[in-house]
Amino acid sequence: MKARTLLAGLAAALLLAGCSTEGGFALKNPFEQPSLTESYISQFRDVPIPAPMTSVTKESYVTVGHDGGKIGLESFEGRVEVGSLANVMMQNMARSGWQLRGSSAGMRSIQLYQKEPHYAVIFYSDGVINSDMDVWVVNNVSVDIMTLVPEAKNIPGAGASSFNTPSSYSTPSSFSNPASDQVTSLPF
Repeated sequence: MKARTLLAGLAAALLLAGCSTEGGFALKNPFEQPSLTESYISQFRDVPIPAPMTSVTKESYVTVGHDGGKIGLESFEGRVEVGSLANVMMQNMARSGWQLRGSSAGMRSIQLYQKEPHYAVIFYSDGVINSDMDVWVVNNVSVDIMTLVPEAKNIPGAGASSFNTPSSYSTPSSFSNPASDQVTSLPF
């Protein structure tokens, strides 16, 4: 009787030992960096997302643009290092035909891409446990912004040469004359 119990216990121990490595019961190292080489397509058909990043649907808003393509915001989170994630996204976006137009790295990082007729802006932030990535895809903006700025030549006392740039306007209702250091109200 004791031999049977000992034999059954030994068989159960061997069975559990085999299951722990093959059956997925093995403990993973929490500090191990997941592989970023695999990617998938989520909401935006030409923005490949690294496999460790999962979509956060409650923080995403994606709709269909006038050209039939999807535009909007899709948020992701995952346990990856932000610098590595930004580098992999740069490679993935280039392979998909996006051109990097600008980037900034720091506590929060940003990348701006263009692929006619869309722009993609990707924001990265590092959290305590997870890293967050927000992917914005928008249609091309074709409005000449200078047509929306009021002409300075209609303002009494303002020389056209000193007030033709948007940077010289302080607010829509007033302007500062550099020659007199006074703030003058606009007539509109």
